[in-house]
Amino acid sequence: MIPLLGGQVVRPAYRWLLRQRPSQLLAHIRSVTDPDGFVALKNQYAATGHAGANDCNNALNRVTWIVASKGGSVHDVTIGDCVELQHAIGEHQSNGYHGKHLFYALLAGLGVFGPKAPARLKTVMLPGQLTPAALVDRQGITCTAIRDLLVDYLTERAVDVDYTTLEDMARTLAGLFWRDLEKHHPGIDSLRLDADAVTAWRERVRMVRDRHGTPIRPRVNAHTVFSWVRTFYQDLARWAADEPTRWGPWVAPCPVRDSDTDHSMNRARRKAAMDQRTRTLLPALPALVKAVERQLKDAQTCLATGRETPAGAPFTTPAGETLLRRAGVSSRVYADDPATDRRRDLTVEEERAFWAWAIVEVLRHTGMRIEEALELTHHSFVAYQLPTTGEIVPMLQVAPSKLDQERLLLVSPELGEVLTAIIHRVRRGQQAMPLVSAYDSLERLWSAPMPFLFQRRCGPEDRAIPRNYIYTCLNDALAASGLTGPGNEQLRYTPHDFRRIFVTDALRSGLPPAHRRPHLRPPDGRHDPRLCRDLPRGRHQPPPVLHRPPPGAATRGGVPRAHRPGVAGLPRPLRAAEGRPRRLRPRLRHPLCP
Repeated sequence: MIPLLGGQVVRPAYRWLLRQRPSQLLAHIRSVTDPDGFVALKNQYAATGHAGANDCNNALNRVTWIVASKGGSVHDVTIGDCVELQHAIGEHQSNGYHGKHLFYALLAGLGVFGPKAPARLKTVMLPGQLTPAALVDRQGITCTAIRDLLVDYLTERAVDVDYTTLEDMARTLAGLFWRDLEKHHPGIDSLRLDADAVTAWRERVRMVRDRHGTPIRPRVNAHTVFSWVRTFYQDLARWAADEPTRWGPWVAPCPVRDSDTDHSMNRARRKAAMDQRTRTLLPALPALVKAVERQLKDAQTCLATGRETPAGAPFTTPAGETLLRRAGVSSRVYADDPATDRRRDLTVEEERAFWAWAIVEVLRHTGMRIEEALELTHHSFVAYQLPTTGEIVPMLQVAPSKLDQERLLLVSPELGEVLTAIIHRVRRGQQAMPLVSAYDSLERLWSAPMPFLFQRRCGPEDRAIPRNYIYTCLNDALAASGLTGPGNEQLRYTPHDFRRIFVTDALRSGLPPAHRRPHLRPPDGRHDPRLCRDLPRGRHQPPPVLHRPPPGAATRGGVPRAHRPGVAGLPRPLRAAEGRPRRLRPRLRHPLCP
């Protein structure tokens, strides 16, 4: 059987290949089928600075699986073959290797895929932005005329809103509105609805239902659904004045009253809940800071002790636990816990403790949003010289987020120590920061390769830290800290809680709101109250010149907002997940709209 596979007489499926022991079978296939190509892969692995025989063998095995199943040589492998193999590994194996894409990086480094190939396989595997037509077709609308109308409408609105808002609009208009009407009124093909249909639809929208139509709970953001539908009807009525032949036939009375979009009561309740949450979490913040510092020191001590302990020997952790050093050739440090009969990865524990400490310190000292913190790069540091004293002040340039406005934050000594520790960890003794691409799960876009501060080593490659990893580190740190609330329940911090605590603490310390606002929402160049006396105050004086990152590599999704077609100067719409509708167009008073 082995000679037949080596000669590519038999090309088995991945289901059979992935169940075989790779030690002899794959090594023989590599020695017979394109040995020069596999030698080039080994040389590419050594040239990129990677170390470790296990990672190299895993990468070679994956390329061998592709060659054995598809035929040809190493240079005949395509990107589609790599994607198909990854799906097969995830389906037929459960050993945890389905997420390693080193083999793709080696093939791309050899030029197998051409000069325009993506740098990472995840760029191809993760979903990108869908077109308005694809967003509407997901809902399965029967009426072709309404389907085409919604596609045209969303195409017009796509230049005004971000992708998250566009996706929510498509889900609301095509799914919760029209598809729901088609289910209860088969054959409907007009936007002019009768009173009974409108009343029944309003009642259905106010409840979240399962796939069988059974009500589960009240819909929290029902006012958002009503707002999108009302805006849809108003836009059609207004656009009909400019293009009557295109939009005029669809003008109809709006089924949503202005009172349906009122959410002042919900907003007041949400504001009260957030205030109460801040009052609960603010007193516990010093204890959380001490807890994450202690956890980091204990994890570092435990990792250092375990690394120095020989295999099979016991050692004691700072918490008083007795662990047994586990043998292995991996760079990670494993230990067995006799009390729980579980294996512990001390390297992962130390890594999560470090990033939990880092994100807590960065958020509490800056009051950033989580997306702003994760987009910090090595280019974000700015050295500003005070015009009066000539003193060099370190500042941090925050990329635009919701308000499309850059701002500068003063780097305090405490924040400087945290950022220095992050840079030292990411560099790992190298002179330059690794360049990685970050994936925005909301915009579904990849950024340009940038020296992000929040990145970590995952196996043989560097990856930008996603927000779900931040939540995991915070939750693990809170569970280990044992902090509880007034009802003896475990406290839970989210990244945005630190922003509210930052503002509340600034007001409690005596900082007036007028001085607080430039720090969070800067209208001009005065970003920190401690620098207001030294920064330019003249109306006609220009703000300080910022050291900007390279073009095309600064903001969300790797595309600067100022260079996006059709969105220059427009405010970023609020995300639908926040439950706050935003009227991107002026309110229209039309005779057809109540």
